[in-house]
Amino acid sequence: MISNIERCYQCGQCTSVCPMGEQEQTYRIRRFLQMEKLGLESEESMITPFIFYCTTCYKCQDNCPQGVNLVDAVLAIREKAVHKGKMLEAHKKVGQMLINYGHAVPTNADAMEKRALLGLDERPPTVQASIEGLSEIKTLMRLTGFDNLVAESKVETIPENTTMVQQACFTQQQAAEEKA
Repeated sequence: MISNIERCYQCGQCTSVCPMGEQEQTYRIRRFLQMEKLGLESEESMITPFIFYCTTCYKCQDNCPQGVNLVDAVLAIREKAVHKGKMLEAHKKVGQMLINYGHAVPTNADAMEKRALLGLDERPPTVQASIEGLSEIKTLMRLTGFDNLVAESKVETIPENTTMVQQACFTQQQAAEEKA
């Protein structure tokens, strides 16, 4: 069992204070905790983009009357999804840029020109300015398997139609609850 989610009794306090819940009315932290507790790991539960929407602000956790480690649970669920090849397209692209350039936001020609005008080195003093450093980053990514997780052909992207995905997750949860 991830974290201490067995303590969750679905009071909804986490959802009521969640900033993401204010933006997306169908976002329910307690729903994917319940799915995890029930062991629902089918395609519908793993492709939900909602697990990647959490900002890790800890408001849910700070307000949980049962002391459930909600953020740890969400991060663990995300990790399981990524290891199954499920992630948002934007996250995959950030990972690919990290492997290719050593940074999630590589320095482009415009930024290098502006840095030169300011009297700075064209590249910031980071791994982008060091061929050896970039080589080390690439080696680490390869050794940890991160390069395979974000490779073009290996990662299945998650649909952005949240209403469709949310309905699929809700239907699966209802079916599981009816069986219980």
